[in-house]
Amino acid sequence: MPDVDPDSLEPGRTTVDHGVTARVKRSETWRSMFRHAQTDTPRGRALQSFSNVFLHVYPVKVPKRVLRMRYSLRLGFIAVVLFAILLVTGVYLMFVYTPSVGSAYGDMQHLKTGVGFGQLIRNVHRWSAHLMVLVVFLHLVRVFYAGAYKRPREFNWVIGVMLLLVTLAFSFTGYLLPWDQLSYWAVTVGTNLVRYVPLAGSKLQDLLIGGPQVGQTTLLRFYALHVAVLPLLLALMLTVHIWRVRKDGFAVERVSVGSFAEEATDRPNGDASPAAAAPMAQATPELYGGRVRLLGVVDRESVTEAERPVDDTVFTWPHLMVRHVVVALGTAAVVLGLGVFFSAPLRGLANPNVTPEPAKAPWYFAGLQELLSRFDPLVAGILIPTGAVLVLILLPYIDRNPDTRARHRKVAITIFSILLGIALILTVIGVFFRGPGWKFIAPWTHSL
Repeated sequence: MPDVDPDSLEPGRTTVDHGVTARVKRSETWRSMFRHAQTDTPRGRALQSFSNVFLHVYPVKVPKRVLRMRYSLRLGFIAVVLFAILLVTGVYLMFVYTPSVGSAYGDMQHLKTGVGFGQLIRNVHRWSAHLMVLVVFLHLVRVFYAGAYKRPREFNWVIGVMLLLVTLAFSFTGYLLPWDQLSYWAVTVGTNLVRYVPLAGSKLQDLLIGGPQVGQTTLLRFYALHVAVLPLLLALMLTVHIWRVRKDGFAVERVSVGSFAEEATDRPNGDASPAAAAPMAQATPELYGGRVRLLGVVDRESVTEAERPVDDTVFTWPHLMVRHVVVALGTAAVVLGLGVFFSAPLRGLANPNVTPEPAKAPWYFAGLQELLSRFDPLVAGILIPTGAVLVLILLPYIDRNPDTRARHRKVAITIFSILLGIALILTVIGVFFRGPGWKFIAPWTHSL
């Protein structure tokens, strides 16, 4: 009789492997770290997901459509990868940076010549920050167009909007740390918007910058927010966001797979009953995780046969995980390439007495700055952005249309597309077409 592995419940695994490697894997030390053997069977893949802390974030199975790149463009996962790159490169930069007005700019200069790969790490960190803002925004736009903010994902959409705001704050606080003219005046322009908040504007601005103008207190507060408060908040919200995706399921429509068929057996001349002859109603596709039920009335002598639904899912390991590894490596390669070919700018030492022309906010606030040049600061700087954020947060509760298909959401998609187009146009104008005195100029006539 062959030896039987007491821990094996897989068909065909009836013998115990011999050798040093096999004995190590059967030892208590090994099993305390790796609870299950890596068997290429359905049960083995499921056990891998259950017992691995990283794989446990994923469902054991996912719909096949999720594997397609065009399903989500992997934007959410790319944002997570960029956040991880920011954490790694940020910790490296913390070893050589001092949040002091007297030494911050010198530390940036020291990165170029006195620190191994210092300038490259800074370049990668800066590009990752810019790309994360862009990717998180694109992810939110894609979710809207896909209708994936509808029931039961309303609250997860709210968390996603908050993640976008925290990402903007994360990038904005890091913008000041080089303490050069570019960062100093960009943050000065951005923090001046807070002053227009009704009733509490002056107090909020003082709380943010810690004085009448951007200085040592501002730098220290932005540093604390950038390296401690906002990363922890972002990591916490991101964890909840991913957990909600895991629990709510993927926003994938599944076609009706299986139906009820009625056959008349004892009718004269083999005629089917009227109920059986009537065409079956087409089951409405539902989001992944839902069930399709169909009720019908048939004669007593009929036989009702239910087909087993076809399983249109695949195991997360290795199908989805392999794709995520490829996307992660591709994202890292893109960021590294940008860091090699495009250096993070470093202008002259910050000087409160010399204002550059033009003094621009960071690119993701350039559209807001463009609005300020055309409308009253209270309207353009406070009411419009606050109203836009509130509408985004309340969108799942305002939009009561349960259908997620684009052809049945023409009004919502049209309005959103128009507002999105206006925001993009204002941002492009503010970044590329504004020169000294905030005059309209061609983008190639000045350096950004």
